[in-house]
Amino acid sequence: MIEFTQDGPFAEKVDHLFPDRVRIIGLGQTGAAVCDQLVLHGRPGQDLWVFDSDQLTIEGSVVPNRHLLGGKLVRGLGCNGDIELAREIVVQEENQLAHVVRGCDFLVLVLGLAGATGVALAERLIELTRETGAKVIVVGVQPFGFEGWERREKSIEAIASLRQEADSVLILSHDRLAEHPTTKKNIRHGFHLMHGLMAKTAQALAQIVCKRGLIQLSFADVRSLYGRYAGSEVLENCWVAHVEGDMRDCPEDLVAELLEGPLLADEAIWKQVDHAVVAVSGTRHLGLSDVQEMVSVLKDRLPANIPIATSASLDEENHDKVRMSVLLAMTAPVTAGAADMPVAPTKKNRPIAETGPMPAKGELEAPIAQPLPQPSQATRLVKAKPALVPVENLAVAEEPEALTLEAEPVDQTPKMSARAKKRFVAKQEEMQFESATRGRFEKTHETMYRGENLDQPTFRRRGLKIKV
Repeated sequence: MIEFTQDGPFAEKVDHLFPDRVRIIGLGQTGAAVCDQLVLHGRPGQDLWVFDSDQLTIEGSVVPNRHLLGGKLVRGLGCNGDIELAREIVVQEENQLAHVVRGCDFLVLVLGLAGATGVALAERLIELTRETGAKVIVVGVQPFGFEGWERREKSIEAIASLRQEADSVLILSHDRLAEHPTTKKNIRHGFHLMHGLMAKTAQALAQIVCKRGLIQLSFADVRSLYGRYAGSEVLENCWVAHVEGDMRDCPEDLVAELLEGPLLADEAIWKQVDHAVVAVSGTRHLGLSDVQEMVSVLKDRLPANIPIATSASLDEENHDKVRMSVLLAMTAPVTAGAADMPVAPTKKNRPIAETGPMPAKGELEAPIAQPLPQPSQATRLVKAKPALVPVENLAVAEEPEALTLEAEPVDQTPKMSARAKKRFVAKQEEMQFESATRGRFEKTHETMYRGENLDQPTFRRRGLKIKV
């Protein structure tokens, strides 16, 4: 069991904010990391669950309710992106999953959209939740662009599938953090930063739908902003930012820090955002006028045409902290003018592997001229000799040097050549490493990079022969 200490602002006293109403479930490796952030730095008493088929992920999590799935099929090694294998695991664990969806009004599913286990579990949990009448909110994140188009296509398929069934789907993008200093310093810090943002997003959603506080919002507000996009090519539809400060801090400073969030660094997103949800939480000393002042300062900094829906709730009185979370949304579908909006790639706009600069149009029709091989010194002497010797004297030109030069123009070291022929005269010059099957990776796609199959060993990719 991993020992941990709660160092968040609510660590002194447990407050069950969402009893039997909101259940947050982390699916896959990303979901487990997000729930770990909620345990270590979030509000205590939240109903958290974690499911994955990777034993290392489950053993490394600090969430009490964590479960390893598919032990008989994958033996704790994960699905390696095989969605069909993940769905087989879900079928075997039907009874355990059906127990999780009972006894709650709202289900918040947190996952990475490129993972097979998380996507398969989310699909089945949505189906089971529909039978109980609960509402489902999905918080998913797209992979980094450098992770390859195979994972990108998996995330696109997962988004389309989840939007068909879930009540609300919030899609964040990892690429928003690609230029962040934390990510440039260490890519693991970039993943950790995104996990923290997703944890605070799930916590803000739980605050909104629980209907407790000074200003109340309902699930209908979340549903209207992040509802179904069935048939739409929109991928990213949510941008979030969070700030935490002292009650005595100036509202202008808090809002300025909020708008410096890593997901809001690109100013192009303000052309796509058309709604905003603000969730404010604080102590008993937080008054309605304080909330109105903070929201008013934020509204002055945002574009004038963005409406803001506000939620405010109270926490324990022993903490002099105030939290503010903003969830930006894009509700309109893709239009011709939204050139900066990321859309799902099709056969027409899907990029190909990087091959360098393309030749000009006229160069495509003509074959590429290859340089002629340079003759050796001995060959040049033999070819030049008939031009120097007259035709009537060809029969007399029988010198030993010329005969030696013509007979063996390349054999300068006959002893070494003879040894080499005796040593490598065997017929089997290449060792046979061909395997009959790829085992549990048989259904996965091969890893291709610039025309090379990286799953093959180096000697086979480059056509090298293993001398024996």
